[in-house]
Amino acid sequence: MSNLDRRGVPGCAVATEAFKPAAAAQMKALGLEAAVAWVPHPIQNRTAQELEAIANNVIADVIGLISATK
Repeated sequence: MSNLDRRGVPGCAVATEAFKPAAAAQMKALGLEAAVAWVPHPIQNRTAQELEAIANNVIADVIGLISATK
C-alpha cells in the first residue's frame, strides 16, 4: 500500500495488455487488488497521433477507476 493509498487518494496504473499475467501475479503476491487501465501493446515506436488515440480510448476507464468507491 502506497502513501497515497493510506491517505485515501484514488489512483490507478496504466499498463499494456502484455503485462496482465505479470500484474496478476504481482498483485496476488502482494495481497492487493490494484486498479489498472489496460492499453494495447506495444507502446514504444508509436507515433504521437497513435499515442493520443490510445490515451483518448483509455481516459474514460481511468476516470472510472479513480472515481470508484471501495
